[in-house]
Amino acid sequence: MKAGMVIALAGALVFGRLSAADLSITFSSKSKVMMGSARSGTEIHYYSATRQLTKGVDSGQDQLVDYQQGISYLIDHKKKTIQKITFDDAAAALDSLNQASGGGKGVMASLFGDPKDCKVEKTGVEQVAGRTCQGWHITVGKLVMDLSADPTLKLPIQDAAYARMVRTRAAQFAKAGPMGATYKRLFEEMAKIKGIPLKTHMSGMMGMDVATEAVKIETAAIPATTFNLPDGYKMEDLGKKLQQQLAKQ
Repeated sequence: MKAGMVIALAGALVFGRLSAADLSITFSSKSKVMMGSARSGTEIHYYSATRQLTKGVDSGQDQLVDYQQGISYLIDHKKKTIQKITFDDAAAALDSLNQASGGGKGVMASLFGDPKDCKVEKTGVEQVAGRTCQGWHITVGKLVMDLSADPTLKLPIQDAAYARMVRTRAAQFAKAGPMGATYKRLFEEMAKIKGIPLKTHMSGMMGMDVATEAVKIETAAIPATTFNLPDGYKMEDLGKKLQQQLAKQ
């Protein structure tokens, strides 16, 4: 999974109360991974009461969540593939990951740190895209997340449905092996922060350095066709694949 999509997923994992208006946020992004070159691009996050789309304008990867059906889709426009995972399959995979976790010992601990070693601190206040945001500093093992969230900006999604999606996003990182537990803990801590993150910076693990910042926020109605899956793409059941992978660990 590309670094830009990693930060898009992490940046979306903050709860919001029910709101009537659709919401669109355009982000500028910069990323650098170990032994890789720096990249910059644009991401657009679309939110309605029933669906959510993170569109990687430059990466060619999108993440679509259908809250009514309880399914998350990872769309790769370059490969013309779609990986789907249901909320129920994700919950089962996450439970398997929890049972398989070895507590961050040995070689893996030196690479990623112990996910139980977690600290959350409130930092300063800053303006992002014209909105007042509260800063937060989160460390999980060797992973560091700095973010600024607008506590007054709400998602048009019910909390109960969004909570299930959070577990789905966390489970999708199970395929990252030992990193899965680290991201899972990060998502859990981010979900406790009020508001939507408009500026993020993830660093400190395996040479990762990824940042996003909101440049435009809109509350106009989003056409329903924005959330349509593309035709002719190969569909893969990621839920079953994760279960098989975790069963081997």
